[in-house]
Amino acid sequence: MQTVHDGTGDVRRLADAQWAAARLAQSYEGLPEGVSKAMLLDRFERAAPRLGIRDGLVRLVRALVRVTQEQDWTGGVHRPIAWPSNDMLGEELQRSRTVIQGLIRAAVKAGLVHMRDSGNGKRYGYRGERGEVVEAFGFDLSPLAVRWDEFADLAAARGIENAERRRLRRKVGEIRREIRTVCADALEQGFKGHDWEGSISKAAGRLPRSPSLAELMALESEFGALLAAVDRAWMEGRRLNESEPTGSENRAHKEPTTDPKAETATYPAWRDAVVAGRPSQDDEGLDPPFKPNEEVVPLSLVLEAVPEIHAHLEDPGSADWEEFVEAAYKAALLLGINLSAWREARETMGRNRASIAVATVLARWRSGEVKSAGGYLRAMCERERTGDLHLLPSLYGLKERHHPRRPRERRST
Repeated sequence: MQTVHDGTGDVRRLADAQWAAARLAQSYEGLPEGVSKAMLLDRFERAAPRLGIRDGLVRLVRALVRVTQEQDWTGGVHRPIAWPSNDMLGEELQRSRTVIQGLIRAAVKAGLVHMRDSGNGKRYGYRGERGEVVEAFGFDLSPLAVRWDEFADLAAARGIENAERRRLRRKVGEIRREIRTVCADALEQGFKGHDWEGSISKAAGRLPRSPSLAELMALESEFGALLAAVDRAWMEGRRLNESEPTGSENRAHKEPTTDPKAETATYPAWRDAVVAGRPSQDDEGLDPPFKPNEEVVPLSLVLEAVPEIHAHLEDPGSADWEEFVEAAYKAALLLGINLSAWREARETMGRNRASIAVATVLARWRSGEVKSAGGYLRAMCERERTGDLHLLPSLYGLKERHHPRRPRERRST
């Protein structure tokens, strides 16, 4: 058994860990049927953070597993043993010999490998004509196979955690957008009694690039409380505006309401009630509503055609539709597009399509083609209603500006 002296206590701990790893290795019967070494490595790497295994140790295990062959993991007379020298591992991982020795000790302590040393302490091995290991001394990786179920369970749990993180990230994004919408509406209507711009700034601030689950839960609670506060302030501002004398100057015009619950309604409830109370086109004897445009626009095309929107994204390379919509809203504010035009676009085109429209407006505004961004967006809404708005040709045209095609060479006859 290999003994590495690194302080008296560490020798004892290493010996105990080596004994435990040997017990694991003795119970090795091969990987379960249908499980490959690639699958084992994948589950191990996904489970590693939950086991407190650092990246350097993960890279060591990855390097060792990769030099084995699939037949080494089938059990019986076959065992997954790797025998690279410390110098070879140092070159592979770009680490010093001392660091490699520390990683090996850590792998033994973590119960990931069992050291099978030769009499002279050297690592070596050779394979037969069919590739099977005939004799080998080095890293016995069978403890990894024995722990397959553990790694698979932890990887699945991490997958659930990641799904919850994605859900919370979307939820936080929705709350932040709602805060900005409520505050923008309050500013538009002249409501007093709250720092609307301050709340918009808080809701538009940068989030951590890779927040933990606990951080996201805290952010959801924080922004949820802020949304509740701006909602109450909006309700109070509406109540005060409606109670002002009819002849009062500088009062924003408000439509009278007969809803007895109007003064206690939140902003979202009031907004939904207004939308629901609008007469439909069928009720007025007009043509039925227009059919939504079914044009499919890939987000990758938008990001390639409109690089101007990248400045409003944290990481354009990994952006999703939620982040793109938020970026489009920020761009709309920059362009001076008021809240009513933004709402009209979303109601007319849908959330994603309206955001694409804003991105194209941003590109044309930057190039000097558009002077009034809000007016241009409203014109796009009108074309959408008549079925004449086609975003794909516009995007391909914008893409051509940044990535012009090379002229085809004429073939010689």
